[in-house]
Amino acid sequence: MSAKYNRHEFKIIQGAIDFLDTAHTDVTLSGVAHGLEISPDKLTVTLKNWTGTVPDDFLQYLSQGFSHSIPLTTGVSVSDFAGPNIHVTDAHDAALDKIFYNDIDTPFGPALVFATQLGICGLGFGAEIGMEETKHDFIARWPKTQFIQSVDNLAQYESSLFDDEHAAPMHLVGSQFYVKVWKALLEIPMGHASTYSDVALRAGNARAVRAVGTAIGKNPISWLIPCHRALRKDGSLGGYHWGLSIKRAMLAYEAFNARS
Repeated sequence: MSAKYNRHEFKIIQGAIDFLDTAHTDVTLSGVAHGLEISPDKLTVTLKNWTGTVPDDFLQYLSQGFSHSIPLTTGVSVSDFAGPNIHVTDAHDAALDKIFYNDIDTPFGPALVFATQLGICGLGFGAEIGMEETKHDFIARWPKTQFIQSVDNLAQYESSLFDDEHAAPMHLVGSQFYVKVWKALLEIPMGHASTYSDVALRAGNARAVRAVGTAIGKNPISWLIPCHRALRKDGSLGGYHWGLSIKRAMLAYEAFNARS
């Protein structure tokens, strides 16, 4: 379990998101703290630990309508992809006979990370649905696999999961179409977003928006493959496999760090 992040602090972030959904638009940091029944200092320290600093307009990043202000990026071809070391196989590959996993703390609460000998094959978040449900989600994806909990086998990846400068190798398991969609998501820069239809265009089939939405929802390596950066045409969030509060937190976290 990582000591760098605190899953209990993320509960405060989630609480702030929920409170802002029912609060007046002119709510202050002190008002949010009061609504959460914690001190303003506690909320400030939590936000500072999460992002490094707390500007006056920070609460707007957590507000429900924030996604409408995220700049959209278009026109990047999948053929220009130059991401981390990626291995692509089908579900019958021998590397999937054994998958190691571990429980970690992240900026977005508790998570499970999964890896084969080829790289990370899964990353799922349990702050909304629970860690047991998150684990069962991955077991259902690869029912013939032997899952082994191991701190040692995941330690080599843990420090690079939330570090853009040291990308971890990934093992993508899916159809050719799904992998193309997932690679298209990797072309969306941090602090930006794309529409589902734009992702479909990047993936080579502008009419396959519904199929692209399904592929995005089945992305097994959340965050590293940034399916949270896919929005509806009107700028609203759409869906997110691990819960919308996590998607909102991810977009806020990235937007703030892109600005800093």
